[in-house]
Amino acid sequence: MKTMLERMCEAVERHAAHPRQETALPGLTLYRVNHAAHPSHVFYRPRMVVILRGSKTIAAGEAPFLADTSTFLLVTVDLPVCAQVFLDDEGRPHLAFSLDIDRGALAEAMARLPVTETKATVPAGVATAPMTPELLEPFSRLLDLLDRPSDIPFVAPLIVQEIYYRLFRSGLGEPLRQLALSGSHVAQIGRATQWIKANYTAPMSVESLADVAGMSVTSFHRHFKAITLMTPVQYRTRLRLQEARKMLLAEPRSAGAVAANVGYDSQSQFTRDYKRMFGAPPAADAARTAGLP
Repeated sequence: MKTMLERMCEAVERHAAHPRQETALPGLTLYRVNHAAHPSHVFYRPRMVVILRGSKTIAAGEAPFLADTSTFLLVTVDLPVCAQVFLDDEGRPHLAFSLDIDRGALAEAMARLPVTETKATVPAGVATAPMTPELLEPFSRLLDLLDRPSDIPFVAPLIVQEIYYRLFRSGLGEPLRQLALSGSHVAQIGRATQWIKANYTAPMSVESLADVAGMSVTSFHRHFKAITLMTPVQYRTRLRLQEARKMLLAEPRSAGAVAANVGYDSQSQFTRDYKRMFGAPPAADAARTAGLP
């Protein structure tokens, strides 16, 4: 008899035709990586990441997080991260999936739970926690729906509510509560990160971001770094450099033109920041990356 994890692996292999595969189930993305992969700089929305085979590391700011089959990853705020996936010890493909968090559905689940007193904390925007059989089982049923697409509209929201319930009952209840509440620090910082993402090429001040978040400057700066694990300037710089790299890989263009397009006034500063993040100057990195398998 196959284990639940084996059946889930088979489901991902059956439905993932590409390394990153969107599905008919809203917010559910499958991952199937057949070969060892280099680190990639990507942008995460609030989501859960479940590893079925192999492992994955992500770095937010300077903080590394590891997820494997025994743990899962929770992201509660928009974050630019550096991610790397690993095959298992036998060299078999890395298999995983992510489920975007629906704040409305999360708030609905929280409203149905008994009110409990919790200690006021400032949870980081990224956390890992042990995967339990109680949580893996509804995730398994969610993947099963890919074989029964006509059931998705009715059944998927019920399973997602159960997943949220299990998460609230786990040690991650507080960061989820913060994500669900519109007036929480996580939600306030989330409004600021959304503004930065939409306006990363524009001038920015901590005072204006604090206004967007509805916080004092001192409180905003402290909570922003505690939640995103970086300062607002570091956050914007990562966004700018991620977008710059996309432009360089999309078509040949000068570093100066790309620097200006992503909001840099100084090409030399752009080149220094780019080399620090990606390990090579823009032109060399683009040539190196284009030659990777």
